[in-house]
Amino acid sequence: MSQVSDTPPAGQPPSDWPPADAPSYHYDPHLGSPRDTYTRVDFAKSRLHHPELAGRFVAYVHGETMMGNPVARHVLSWRTEPGTPCLILGHWSDGTVHLKWNVGYHSLDGRFPAWVVTEDTTAKMAGGGRVLAANNPLPLPVDVSLVQVRNVLIVVAVLILLLWPPAREAIGVALSALFPLGR
Repeated sequence: MSQVSDTPPAGQPPSDWPPADAPSYHYDPHLGSPRDTYTRVDFAKSRLHHPELAGRFVAYVHGETMMGNPVARHVLSWRTEPGTPCLILGHWSDGTVHLKWNVGYHSLDGRFPAWVVTEDTTAKMAGGGRVLAANNPLPLPVDVSLVQVRNVLIVVAVLILLLWPPAREAIGVALSALFPLGR
């Protein structure tokens, strides 16, 4: 499944995102004519001077794509929701657009009607793609007490002492020196 950003595009309240009444589109891999001319995004005219534009799906889109390698092939079913980030790579003369997005570990691209996507002017772009949300780490929760942290550190230290062979031997030597066996 595609991942949806936790924050809606600018101007939409979180309670309305994704909209329940968003349109739906079933992916057609044979959309358009092969004779239509293709035009890439002109990086000299784009807002950030990149060869692609940041976009977001505005419709529920679902479909299937053949995935595989030289040995085996399988069908990958996928679904995107409104708000899913994507890249707009270009457009055809019939008005369809070339989109690229990630589904799990796979990167998919295809030809779609222009109404399923809108340009995202608020997206951060760098080096040929979006700046991922992971670059903005979430703050750590503040409800972790120092007592819990201390207890976890004690348990980890005891486990290291018991499971690490040199530490076990050192404990054995120290105990035999403290409590010598009478002979």
